[in-house]
Amino acid sequence: MASDSFQYRALFEYKRERGDDISFQTGDLLTVSKVSLMAQPGLDYQDGAERTPKGWLHGTNERTKEKGDFPGTFVEYVGAVRVGPPATKSWSRPAPRTPGGLHADSASGECFTH
Repeated sequence: MASDSFQYRALFEYKRERGDDISFQTGDLLTVSKVSLMAQPGLDYQDGAERTPKGWLHGTNERTKEKGDFPGTFVEYVGAVRVGPPATKSWSRPAPRTPGGLHADSASGECFTH
């Protein structure tokens, strides 16, 4: 299931001050889920509020994959992104033969040699 998120670019370097904070460098991209933004205490979220973040945001530094809090005044809004589940790998490639020449008959479960 995909979810709506917002991306921000760091305008300034920020070094972690507390255990829940994340550090970032100027230019790092930070992703904040819309759900996280809407759940922010004391913030009456309205559409468009993500463009001018105030207070603390909770998100992920895309460079380091670190998650935590960071000051909204240190970043600029880049745009909305859709974050989906990881892609599943297609297994269209046939499996190699079993070493030793044994092959299982999928219908009977019996093993035989070629």
